[in-house]
Amino acid sequence: MSKRYLIPLFTLIGVCFLIAAGPASAGTGSIVYVKDHNVWLANSDGSGQYQVTMNGTADSPWRTPSQADDGTIAASHNDQIVRMKQNGTVLNAINPPPLKNTVSHMVDGVPVEVAISPNGKLITWAFVTYECPIGVSCGARTVTGYTASDRLTDPALYGSTYFTDPSWIGNSRTLQSGGYGSQVNIHDLGSGEPVHWFDDSDYAENDTDLSDAELSPDGKRLAAVRGYGNSTHIIWYSVSGNAKSGPAPAVPAADCLTGELEGLSGPSWSPESDDLVWEEPDGIWLKSNVGVCDTPQPRLLIPGGTEPDWGPSKVNPGPRTTDPISVRQISTRLKPALKRGVKFQVKALAAGPVKVEVRQARKLVATGNASARRAGWVTVTARFTRQARRKLVRARQASLSGRFRADGRVGDLAFRLK
Repeated sequence: MSKRYLIPLFTLIGVCFLIAAGPASAGTGSIVYVKDHNVWLANSDGSGQYQVTMNGTADSPWRTPSQADDGTIAASHNDQIVRMKQNGTVLNAINPPPLKNTVSHMVDGVPVEVAISPNGKLITWAFVTYECPIGVSCGARTVTGYTASDRLTDPALYGSTYFTDPSWIGNSRTLQSGGYGSQVNIHDLGSGEPVHWFDDSDYAENDTDLSDAELSPDGKRLAAVRGYGNSTHIIWYSVSGNAKSGPAPAVPAADCLTGELEGLSGPSWSPESDDLVWEEPDGIWLKSNVGVCDTPQPRLLIPGGTEPDWGPSKVNPGPRTTDPISVRQISTRLKPALKRGVKFQVKALAAGPVKVEVRQARKLVATGNASARRAGWVTVTARFTRQARRKLVRARQASLSGRFRADGRVGDLAFRLK
């Protein structure tokens, strides 16, 4: 069946629910998403598209943007989580620490599934790795952690889990996915292990997996990704009971699911809990009035968009700030720089990692890292590789270029050492 048609769930639970038709709702707020490797915003009807970030590339893409109720955006870029205003102004950048997975290995790298809490005070993220430890089966292993949004805090403060796909229920509880036998789970921050809620097998005869679940703002509906590969659906349910606090409620009642299509992902609810968006291979799709399964049918809302997150804030970015990275070159002499590194001062706009790469022509010859504790000037030293030192030790001068990264911004500098 085509992806564009919704299916009543008699194929899963033996009953076709008939619901009186109502008018299609329009939805409010804004949708943050990724397009052309950058973060974008759009109105709930797909209009007013606004490019938030400017430095995303195929080699350095922005990922998994999320927005708080006030419109503050958090997204993944390289190995950082960047918090910013709607106009792209960076508030701070966080390099989340490694987390221990189920085989006691530390996992680091690119943070994915970034989600900022509705009040904007906390951020959750996940790491994913594929490994084949000795004595343990090969497979993908996931970990999820939390931090304060304005600074890095110890993951032990709120607790980490072995699950993934975190999405917020209020400001102190998340939904997470754990695969077979633990598909939809509830985790209260700081309370230990997640609590299992339900699996697809609780209501379906030919069951499969569920992932990427999200509760609607009013707590009455839940959407998830059902299945794998070319048998993937977006499915949603009616929730009876209170999933926002207390113990896990009863298994929700499955209402409707899309046709099968590989690439369906990222369901996100409107502020009114009546409309739902998700990602398909050709863009972001919208189902209005989810209380009625087949009317209206979903429609393509934002061609080329991926990873949507719907929030109540309007698109109101204000004037864009274009502050470049300010860099002071400290080292100017070649021979001392080869021994001790070439030093720079970089002006950071917020706390977070500062990085520099130095190249001669296109070849990487030196790298350096530092950490800004607060906004202001920070010294970073780029140390030359052994091969570069051998090559340059007899040179009289060297023409070099540096690329600097700080708080989500990237800047370049051409310089010479004599």
